[in-house]
Amino acid sequence: MADSGKYSEEIKYLDEIINLLKNKLEYETNQLENQKSDLIESRREMWENTTHSSADFDKLTDFNQYLSALQAQTFTYTELAKRILRYEKMLESPYFARIDFTEEGYDDTEKIYIGLFNLMDDETHEIKVYDWRAPISGIYYRNEIGPVEYKAPAGLIKGFVSLKRQFKITKGKMEYFFDSNINILDEMLMVALSKNMTSKMKTIVETIQKQQDLIIRDLFNDLLLVQGVAGSGKSSVALHRIAYLMYQGLNLKLSANNVIVISPNPLFSKYISNVLPELGEENINEYTFENIFLKLFENKLSMKTKSENFENIITAVSEEKRNFLRSYDEFKGSFVFLNIIDRFIKYYERKLVSFEDVYYNGKIIEKRELAKAFLLSGKLDMPTGKKLKIIENRILEKVRNNRIERRNKIEKIVNELNNHEFEIMSFTRLLSAKETQALTERLRKFTELESFELYKKLFSDINIFKKISKGLDLPENIDEIISCTNTALGDPFNIPYADGIALMYLKIKAEGCDLFSDIKQVVVDEAQDYYHMHYYILKDLYRYARFTIVGDKNQSIEKSSELPLHDDIISIFNFEKSSKVFLNKSYRSSYEIGKFSAKLLGGENSTEFFKRNEEEPAIIKSSSISNLQEEIVKTIEKYSSQGFSSIAVICKNRKEASNLYFNLSNKIKIKLVDYLDYDSVLEGILILPVYLAKGLEFDAVIVYEANNSNYNTEFDKKLLYIACTRALHRLSLFYTGELTKFLK
Repeated sequence: MADSGKYSEEIKYLDEIINLLKNKLEYETNQLENQKSDLIESRREMWENTTHSSADFDKLTDFNQYLSALQAQTFTYTELAKRILRYEKMLESPYFARIDFTEEGYDDTEKIYIGLFNLMDDETHEIKVYDWRAPISGIYYRNEIGPVEYKAPAGLIKGFVSLKRQFKITKGKMEYFFDSNINILDEMLMVALSKNMTSKMKTIVETIQKQQDLIIRDLFNDLLLVQGVAGSGKSSVALHRIAYLMYQGLNLKLSANNVIVISPNPLFSKYISNVLPELGEENINEYTFENIFLKLFENKLSMKTKSENFENIITAVSEEKRNFLRSYDEFKGSFVFLNIIDRFIKYYERKLVSFEDVYYNGKIIEKRELAKAFLLSGKLDMPTGKKLKIIENRILEKVRNNRIERRNKIEKIVNELNNHEFEIMSFTRLLSAKETQALTERLRKFTELESFELYKKLFSDINIFKKISKGLDLPENIDEIISCTNTALGDPFNIPYADGIALMYLKIKAEGCDLFSDIKQVVVDEAQDYYHMHYYILKDLYRYARFTIVGDKNQSIEKSSELPLHDDIISIFNFEKSSKVFLNKSYRSSYEIGKFSAKLLGGENSTEFFKRNEEEPAIIKSSSISNLQEEIVKTIEKYSSQGFSSIAVICKNRKEASNLYFNLSNKIKIKLVDYLDYDSVLEGILILPVYLAKGLEFDAVIVYEANNSNYNTEFDKKLLYIACTRALHRLSLFYTGELTKFLK
């Protein structure tokens, strides 16, 4: 603990910072009010002094001038509001660390205070608090006391750190501080990890570890692959990395519109949605593959969700059925099937596009042989659909060039008939337009590529499928897969998840897609649950982007064989600069829960656990289901009395969760989390299936029916592992009958 001299020094500095913040806040708030008044007045003036008719072209210039000035005022107002929010956050806790740094070649030692945001004294231009993302702040996360170096815009800076100090400041008051010569003192991390869970993911700027910081600040690699054990903070690190990259925005030309997160489901998206705003950044776009599908197909088709797909697998009536469903998904996501689609697109170009001679005004304006030759020439490196559109536009251009001659001919015929009630020229134009429309419709029979129909064609003609897939290693049950696919594709608004993914790939390859050309950074979470097909889609959709991909091979539950997180993905993206990073230390769970969960993995386990000791997990047998449910209610009440605000009862599947909710809802205040309803707030007492719990964490976890019937296969073992690793402080497993063999 600090001596009185140190304490007085730090209290004095804190008071100085608080006063500076209050002054800035007062000044900026007054400025905001003035800006608000000016903005209202400018809008009123624009409304009164400019035209409200789009036809009044002479006054449009005046309108644009007003609009330009208004946009500038709005930007200033928005930036002021952002600064005020930052100052308000800083008043709560202006900084959390200090390092004393002496640059090589200089005698002066700088006291570097580190917080969420930069704070400058406008009179002296001295930086009083450095943003955690500033280059010099990296020293705090990475280095011990002694010689250090860091990269700054001006180049490599060397020097010496003589002090590392950590603070706990709450509501602007100093609670305590202490000095440390290591990276992040365990006491500070212990305090952070001992807190109860909140409904949204928390920031970790005060406790970022060295390995995590290396990931966050990586500016070198185009592809960063992170294999992180459960509770290693990989999702949080990925989001802090986004915040860091956006901080570097001036150099990287990166804004919130240029970044996207691929989430496993909307519930997870909701859980992480608070991190970036807490770090002072705008929230970014968060997509699931289902969202991307709807965007690609403009809501004209719909696919089953990933969660629904997994529910079907997990509740399969037999192991045989489950294996089939998994083999179905695995084949549709495989490199083999990707090859089949690529071959099929080429086959479509050669064999299935039925060109016709195009006649207009009594003569051929495009021969089918020429159109076919153009399509197959290989001169244009673009998707088939775009080449067909070029052919269509070329033909329509020839129609336009002959339109006057044709219209004259039609006019002559109309004039000769002389038995219609319309004016000659108007009737001529009407007939000409109808003729052109009919021609366009005929053209589109061979220039319009419809991806869904094309995908169905692949499976509806078994001869075509077998011809295209010749020489490829098909699964033994391919005939069953084809038959099942044909049946499933009958409903365009209920397309199986695996087919939806494959259909996305076909559409992108056959038609092209420019919807996401402005995306420069992509974060992919739960990477272990995706197949080759997913990654090729991401590569083609976000072809101008860099990628951060995070996952845990031990949490792969949707595939019967693992897609390697590393070499395969690196090969798919084929970036010049790629890196693999491993996070082997788990921080989420207590030491006891961590060690307990690790036993489920079996074999050699390299996971390290942060030494935060709490109660051992409890395994409780009940004589009956009703007795088990009573015991669960008692356990929930006990956990609530101990101050735990977030308690999750994790079931194996949705059906089990729904039944349990029905039985408990009249005994205790409890909420059911369902994939049909993602609006649930992740606090209080929840019941949810295990696959929706992935990526989330809770103060206390109760595993329902951990018996040998529920958890018997290797597939089930991973489900149980995921359920157990969601717990921060308490873990209880209840069962009837025989305990799962994995816990014996």
